[in-house]
Amino acid sequence: MGRPVAGDDEVKTEWPEVVGWAALLAAIKISGDRPDVHIEAHDVGESVPPGFDGERVRLFLNNDVSRTVAQTPVVG
Repeated sequence: MGRPVAGDDEVKTEWPEVVGWAALLAAIKISGDRPDVHIEAHDVGESVPPGFDGERVRLFLNNDVSRTVAQTPVVG
């Protein structure tokens, strides 16, 4: 998982622990772990352009008032 970096065992590439969190809190956690990536927020079921981007994490959020993270965010 991820690529090795000096001083770290591994670079984090997924965040299963943020499923169920509010979008803002999840984004803060991911940005803290990986300040080199940008975060996109999308509704579950929303069509997104295909393709891998090693500097992107997509948050898929529940469509209800809670706006919580619905699935594990990953780099790509």
